[in-house]
Amino acid sequence: MAQSILAMAALAIITVALIGQAMEMRKIRIRTYGEGEVGHPNIFLDKKNVKWYILIGVGMSLAYTAQFV
Repeated sequence: MAQSILAMAALAIITVALIGQAMEMRKIRIRTYGEGEVGHPNIFLDKKNVKWYILIGVGMSLAYTAQFV
């Protein structure tokens, strides 16, 4: 029972984090480079993405621990 709850929570957290990061990166790209430009690979290093990276890490940790509960 606990394994399925942890797995579902991990799935929800990872999904929210990936969607949030994509929206944040789009805002950064539009603000920095404009609507028609492609952007630069260093956009991943922007400090506004840290909160999404942390959420992705938490979700992955929950998914990993759900395997052993």
